[in-house]
Amino acid sequence: MKEEEKCARKFLMERLGKEPTYEPCGQYTPPDFAVGRTAFEVRRLNQRFFGRDGSIEGLEQVEHQLLRAMTKVLSRIPFTDEGGTFFWMINFKRPLAAEARTIAKQLGQAGQDYYEGGSRKSKAIEKLGVTLTLIPATTPRATAFFRVLVSDDDSPGFVSDLYPKHIRLALEEKIEKTRTIVKKFDHWVLILVDYILWGAVPADDMGPFDFDLAHFNSLVIINPVDGSLGREYPDGSLRTCGPTP
Repeated sequence: MKEEEKCARKFLMERLGKEPTYEPCGQYTPPDFAVGRTAFEVRRLNQRFFGRDGSIEGLEQVEHQLLRAMTKVLSRIPFTDEGGTFFWMINFKRPLAAEARTIAKQLGQAGQDYYEGGSRKSKAIEKLGVTLTLIPATTPRATAFFRVLVSDDDSPGFVSDLYPKHIRLALEEKIEKTRTIVKKFDHWVLILVDYILWGAVPADDMGPFDFDLAHFNSLVIINPVDGSLGREYPDGSLRTCGPTP
């Protein structure tokens, strides 16, 4: 079970008070979960890279080496009560100008210098074509740096543009994936686990939601740590989906 599926399972168990059936139609076949006649399809909500030729590429194809290196470096920086926690995100351009570990080493040192300097303001640090952005967290998380976002080589833009764009991509992908099996269930719910800016952005700041859900009756965005509900579209739609109270 993927991490986002574990998170969705926790959300469903707490909301419904019962264990949802995992992969009710078989392995690798949608939906991911079902409770009675309601199907729940799950997807990680993240940002994706758009190639100049119009292709859409998952960030994972390029980001893993850089993320591993950055996480390793930043996790070594000790947390202090005075410094608090900073959310961190990176923006990079393809191809990388140097090896991931070289970039991470330079950015990590600059990030540590900034953290130990005591400032609690947002900061963007650029090294070798990769930008590390630090945003102070309101509530400390017992770690100096906590990752929230990786961005492609387009400008990160405003959050109000970021969320609708990538929600729509995830929705379109899941509509197509479930099209041939939709009649097996009475209700369909798409659960998106927010790996974009969870914890740093209030739900009301995710921008205007105006999506064609097709055969999905409800779309929900949940927190990847505790499985709590972040936003529901349309408002109150979960209550109409069979087993939900």
